[in-house]
Amino acid sequence: MENIRFSIIIPAFNVEKYINRAIDSVLNQNFKDFELIVVDDASTDNTVNQVEKYQKEYANIKVICHKMNKASGGARNTGLNVARGEYIIFLDADDYLYEKDVLSKIDNLIGNKKVDVVYMGFKIGGNRDEFVIPTNETCTKEYKAGRDIYPNVWSKCWNLEFLNKNNIRFVENRYYEDVLFVYKAVMKVQEYIIADFTVHYYISGRKNSMTTTLNLKNIYDTVDNIKDMLEIKMNDNTKEISLRLKKEIDMCKKRLEDIYNSIDNKLN
Repeated sequence: MENIRFSIIIPAFNVEKYINRAIDSVLNQNFKDFELIVVDDASTDNTVNQVEKYQKEYANIKVICHKMNKASGGARNTGLNVARGEYIIFLDADDYLYEKDVLSKIDNLIGNKKVDVVYMGFKIGGNRDEFVIPTNETCTKEYKAGRDIYPNVWSKCWNLEFLNKNNIRFVENRYYEDVLFVYKAVMKVQEYIIADFTVHYYISGRKNSMTTTLNLKNIYDTVDNIKDMLEIKMNDNTKEISLRLKKEIDMCKKRLEDIYNSIDNKLN
């Protein structure tokens, strides 16, 4: 089987307005040793049609269609299970790679080293404007697993062998699935390097996105994450799991308050 440097996995659900931008940001890279895996999670719009147009021109695009929705975690797992790259980069369908040379820069940074993860920088746009660039202080195990306010999976470039060896996969059919994945993976990391430059452009606060729309599923799934973390704490009571639990409990309170305030404002 031919070796590939990067597998880029895009989970897609009803993103016909954004998916072309994400795909183009990958295909326009000046580094070409990659495969692009798009997993359509049972979209009901024209997402699949948009993606399949690229297959006629590009041989390194793989499109997989779910018959039933499994949420981003399920779509990412599907991508991981077929990926052939040495390293995995996740890209959300409504985001995009920041510049045309980011894959080349990551490849050069890794070189001949074998690392478990590369911690990468990103730009936040949309409802706020911010650069988040990793440093030595923000890449410790305690920070990444316990304190990080952005415990997302896509700001890390993961070694696929490392993920498979440690059986690191996503919880399916759950919002905020990144949190548990990142905690479990970071706690296993032995070797990492820092990409102190911007790789992703993340669009914050997109209207109708699954994780920003206020509904009780957000609460239920946050509580399920907390339950799983409490079980982890019972078996391995680390400083990191206590810190992450506190953050998730605070976030659950905030989401409940946001829902209450939204309903209260409508009634008054």
